[in-house]
Amino acid sequence: MGSDKFKINTGDLLNVLKNGLLVAVAAFITYIMNNLHIIDLGTYTALVIPIVTLVLDTIVKWAKDNSKEEVKPDSPEGE
Repeated sequence: MGSDKFKINTGDLLNVLKNGLLVAVAAFITYIMNNLHIIDLGTYTALVIPIVTLVLDTIVKWAKDNSKEEVKPDSPEGE
């Protein structure tokens, strides 16, 4: 990210497009999750809903940047 004022370079444009894609995926997942209770597949509903939820959770984990190392808090003194 180093473009001049009122100009955009390719790297900045790719970052904007990537962010837009993530926003679109988030909106789609939100829509699906808000309407998931409406699905009625008879006896298969109890099987399909957890599978759809698992797939959507996998998509969210895939879309997030998980390459950064997690920072774990120090243990409290005395332990």
